[in-house]
Amino acid sequence: MNIGPRTNESENNLQHVWTREINGVRFHFVHVKVSRLGQPYMGVTRLDTGEMVRCSCPRQDCPASR
Repeated sequence: MNIGPRTNESENNLQHVWTREINGVRFHFVHVKVSRLGQPYMGVTRLDTGEMVRCSCPRQDCPASR
């Protein structure tokens, strides 16, 4: 697996976001530290298709996993 460095990285009190290329495909990562859903979660979106490929939020009604 070829994993590139983090780019477009930013962080504040609420979230940490970055982009990273994995095997030639760019992915956008969002770590939500303070969530209105009650607990932190992580979401990963594939940028070429816009598809959410992973969301660790345990709530079924999480708006990030739609």
